[in-house]
Amino acid sequence: MKNHHLMLRMSAILLLVAAAAVSCGDADGVAVDTQSADTTAAAAESETEELTGFGRLETVDYGGYEFRVLHENQDERQVDIMTVGAENGDAMNDIVYRRNTAVEDKYNITITAEQDSGEAVNVMIKKSVAAGVNDYDLYFNHCSIRSVAADGYLYDLNELPHVDLTQIWWDQASISGLSVGDRVFYATGDISPMSLMTSSCLVFNKKLLAANDIDYPYQAVYDGKWTLDRFIEITKGLSVDMNGNGKYDYGVDMFGYSSWSADSPFALFYGAGGMFSEKNAEGIPEIKYDVDRISSIMDKAYRLVVEQNAYLEKSEHERGYMGFANGYSYFNDATFQKINTFLRDMEDDYGILPYPKYDEDQDAYYACVNGAGDFIGVPSNAEDPVRSGMIVEALASAAYDYITPSLYDVIVKGKNTRDEDSMHMVDLIIRNRVFDPVYIHGFSLGMLPKRLLESGRNDVASQLEKGRSAAEKSLAKEVEAYLSIE
Repeated sequence: MKNHHLMLRMSAILLLVAAAAVSCGDADGVAVDTQSADTTAAAAESETEELTGFGRLETVDYGGYEFRVLHENQDERQVDIMTVGAENGDAMNDIVYRRNTAVEDKYNITITAEQDSGEAVNVMIKKSVAAGVNDYDLYFNHCSIRSVAADGYLYDLNELPHVDLTQIWWDQASISGLSVGDRVFYATGDISPMSLMTSSCLVFNKKLLAANDIDYPYQAVYDGKWTLDRFIEITKGLSVDMNGNGKYDYGVDMFGYSSWSADSPFALFYGAGGMFSEKNAEGIPEIKYDVDRISSIMDKAYRLVVEQNAYLEKSEHERGYMGFANGYSYFNDATFQKINTFLRDMEDDYGILPYPKYDEDQDAYYACVNGAGDFIGVPSNAEDPVRSGMIVEALASAAYDYITPSLYDVIVKGKNTRDEDSMHMVDLIIRNRVFDPVYIHGFSLGMLPKRLLESGRNDVASQLEKGRSAAEKSLAKEVEAYLSIE
């Protein structure tokens, strides 16, 4: 259901953007029918209003209660709930502020937010619960929040009054991937726009592709033919040793594909349908994978990255983005957040794509979610679970109404990137995210794609076997911990 509604909402935004551009015509100077565009935009806006979730929630007066939130702020880039306290022209700040204000008004509360490191957030959760105090009502933290969940410091969200995890504003993939049986101690979705912003994607330089008579891959995506083999074919021969020194140097040579090793190996792996775990009939995650499939995926990744001399940055992730922004790469690994951070001033026009499928038989394009994306957790000793649940559900549903429809504007606020196809790509990517506990929990087995591509090795089967036992023990230990929480 969430997939369908997000598609409608993104389509509505597209139509509204088209209406806003009528005075200028399209990119080729063709006039636009303003009356038709306005009518279509109004219809799209009406359709969006019908999908509202926040407006259907019960209104409760909490008498000016201060709802306190502690938020991790890695790299000073997390804006899930914390704002400057007013609209200031920053797109993300303003849409989050409007969401917060709507919730405050509906429930007569004041939302106050503080930030600290992810480690400090976890320490505070443990400290507060152990002391029996309620320093904060809600926590946002990256994937490390699973450690305090396994230790029993968080409320089971399936038991929290008013929270309905079946609703479209909760990411069903995160719940399916990270739950243990019916126990869900942390979750994500529209309530965390920065989680949506950490979805993996590709960007490509339109100028470079056009100069080499390479079709933009949009149509291949629509036709279900954007595959790893197609990506390898397109980028073959595009990496060029420009100065002839026998090496491929950053900032000098041209690259068919550039990326950061902490992101791209996982984007390639999960985009091609790779997984290290499955749920059994009782909903318990287990280490289970197809050796042949994973070996084939990593063989294709090896060809793309190692054999074709892609640029793989292993430390300073901004270097890869700067090379792409300066025209030294045809394709670049990305997340939506990094597009917003590193490419807003890029001179050349670029487009957005999902990572390719393994083959045309794969049922969807999948997006890996970086472990830096945020999850929410409610302390297990919540002072008033009914109130906490009501406000958490309100924040999530209001984010669906107020924030997610505007994310495209945040992602691509650079001057050259408004194109209809990229908007559809953003929608497609957000609708098909993947959460594998083996990766999210940081197990050694889950780091295999990164280790292989960084080292230039391709002994996949032996490495899988080497890491299986430790992963099985780690996952079993966490499952036991979750199921023993009372």
